[in-house]
Amino acid sequence: MSVFAISDIHGDNEKFRALLKLIDFKKKDILFLLGDYIDRGNQSKEVLDTIFLLLEAGFDIRCVRGNHEQMLLDAKDSVSSEIVWLKNGGNSTLTSFSTSQLDRIPERYITFLKNLPYYLSYENYLLVHAGIDMTISDPLSDKNSLLWLRNWQDVYRDNWLNGRVVIHGHTPMKANYLRSEENTKNQVVCIDNGSYLRGMKEMGSLCAFNADTKEIIIL
Repeated sequence: MSVFAISDIHGDNEKFRALLKLIDFKKKDILFLLGDYIDRGNQSKEVLDTIFLLLEAGFDIRCVRGNHEQMLLDAKDSVSSEIVWLKNGGNSTLTSFSTSQLDRIPERYITFLKNLPYYLSYENYLLVHAGIDMTISDPLSDKNSLLWLRNWQDVYRDNWLNGRVVIHGHTPMKANYLRSEENTKNQVVCIDNGSYLRGMKEMGSLCAFNADTKEIIIL
């Protein structure tokens, strides 16, 4: 059995499926998905459909909420939030559902997003989309940081982690850094290469973290 994590697919179902094939993901394995399945890419619906198919087929998929899923959910509550979501790639998500109206996305998808947790834990790992503010009394209750935090150096506290390792996405980093021991052997491991940033040097790929080998596989 192997344990993997993938983050920030951003509507690229072809790359997502290719990465699953590359890591040879099997039913006996565990796959953590760390949010931002949707927006920016043109296959958001297809990414969610792939997740549904894997779950229905008996694969062990454990999903976390990302800020883009939260923006979609917030968009259902107010016009101003909908404008923010659309400006951040929501239009491509609507297009993947062959609609221009958020309320026409089938309820199955909305229910899935609403039920996503803000973080998961596994053995000595904490798996989260963005970050954890370790300076406050209850870091895992701070939903804003779990979805949006970028400045890890300001809120990192080794004594709070107590030997645990955080795996996260949300903040795209160059491939040479992601592969480095500075990242993979750290207490906070980033696995986001900005899959939508095609054409930028060392960026634009999708990553999988192998928790057993501490290796980051980049496609």
